[in-house]
Amino acid sequence: MKKDIIFILIGAVIVVAAGVWYFSAATSTPPAESPSKTLTAQVTYTCNDNKTIQASFYKGEQIPVEPGQPPIPTGSVGLVLSDGRTFDLPQTISADGSRYANSDESFVFWSVGDNAIVLENNAEKDYKGCVVK
Repeated sequence: MKKDIIFILIGAVIVVAAGVWYFSAATSTPPAESPSKTLTAQVTYTCNDNKTIQASFYKGEQIPVEPGQPPIPTGSVGLVLSDGRTFDLPQTISADGSRYANSDESFVFWSVGDNAIVLENNAEKDYKGCVVK
């Protein structure tokens, strides 16, 4: 009898875990894959020390603003770094080029023309000297 209860409890935990996984995977869509985003370019940058960045740029729907107000950036970028890390970053305001950052600005990807840079905690680290391949 005790074994039956244990097997029932284990089965229930497995079913609940599978349900949570299924529903979270079905409802979470990264910003770059949102239906309101359109892929505009895919670029590979080569950086110092044989590092690479694969970037997929997305354009979002334009948000109207009052005259005299700055534009509201709606784009995003999906990044794959050669060290295996991936990021989906929203576009932010930039005086020059295209700037993308996470919510606390601890990771910033900035592209200007054929060049790009990654800033981590406000400092250039592993991904510098990046140029379109």
